Amino acid sequence: MTLCILVLLCVVYFNINNDKTIRIGVFTGSPWGVPDAYTYEFIDDAIDKFEKEHPGVTVEYISGIMKEDYSEWLSGQVVAGKAPDVFMVLPDDFSVLTDTGAIMCLDSIISKDKTFDSERFYEGSYKYGNVNGKQYALPLESAPEMMFVNKSLLAKETILVPETDWTWDDFYNICEKVTKDLDGNGVIDQFGVYNYSWEQAFLTNGVHIFDDSGKNCTIQGENAQQAVDFLKKINALNKGTVVTSSDFDMGRVAFMPVTLAEYRTYKPYPWSIKKYSNFNWECITLPRGPQGENVSTMNTLILAMNSRTKKKEVAWELMKTFCYDSDIQLEVYKYRGGGSVLKEVLNQNQALLNENQALPKNSSLNIRIIHSIMEAGVPAYNFSNFDDSRKLISNGITEIIDNNENPPIALKNLQREVNQSLTK
Repeated sequence: MTLCILVLLCVVYFNINNDKTIRIGVFTGSPWGVPDAYTYEFIDDAIDKFEKEHPGVTVEYISGIMKEDYSEWLSGQVVAGKAPDVFMVLPDDFSVLTDTGAIMCLDSIISKDKTFDSERFYEGSYKYGNVNGKQYALPLESAPEMMFVNKSLLAKETILVPETDWTWDDFYNICEKVTKDLDGNGVIDQFGVYNYSWEQAFLTNGVHIFDDSGKNCTIQGENAQQAVDFLKKINALNKGTVVTSSDFDMGRVAFMPVTLAEYRTYKPYPWSIKKYSNFNWECITLPRGPQGENVSTMNTLILAMNSRTKKKEVAWELMKTFCYDSDIQLEVYKYRGGGSVLKEVLNQNQALLNENQALPKNSSLNIRIIHSIMEAGVPAYNFSNFDDSRKLISNGITEIIDNNENPPIALKNLQREVNQSLTK
């Protein structure tokens, strides 16, 4: 009897410690708010390749979790101690999961893996998974910002589409020329830009709003003052008329910042018919200020490892299949809305990408330009309370512009207010 019990215990112990199943947390739907008809093709292909390269290992996931429900589902799994070994992390959830210790720091794993080279990633994509100098995740898919250009409107006004190295002066001059009261009723009804904010202006004029820790805000320097002055200047063109999304959709606006995912989704048929069918359009870089570059914010969907997983080695290999394998990353352009996080995918696969209709046909935005935009992409801020700090700055900048406040003094006061909030 004792022998039987010992044998049974040994069998149970063996099965527990040799479990060949690994779980991954995924959601359906695009992280970028665009239509997504191929949610699981990319995931299933990555899993199929991983399982073939790791005989006997099975990867499981729960299908049907919607993107809007995923954060709540994942947090519930973490609290219950049932989180998957590997899971996707939405941008808004990253800081919370790192602060609570739900995500494993990958530094020791990376340092031991001689086959891993972080230089293969776009810097802005890879750095998004870094917190205070420690790497907590690998990038899976990125979506930098770009500038939407209404080509039909510019052509009507005999204006050429700007070059990729265009400046704020170029931007303003075009906006000034196209801003008009077309029907003569005293109200402006054709506009230069919609939804251009302080965030684009600050970034493209070299303003580094927060330090890497997210504990200090700096917005009172000359670069920030220039950005506020520019926003005042370009907003004044509308003479108090509020530009709406309907104005843009109807083709009455020349420019609007969009993400790469929006461009790639709405440019080809059939979504082009459903979205912007009444005018021709294109995307280029954001214009640069006198102290900045043609850069943009890079938002990134990341893949992280459960800090409690008992299968660290195989979990790491699964993460690399999704994020580090060039064949799988190529499928980001085939099935998903954003861009691959690996530089080599765009550099080495132009013919294949075009064949798969990964980029819009008859488009002047070629792979080289997308590569340059992503290479210059700046990782979005991912520290705790960033959303609160962003709201404070947004409200403050709006007050400065609306009340015509003195930028140096107003920005100094706003910086103090934001820093006080960061210490709470």
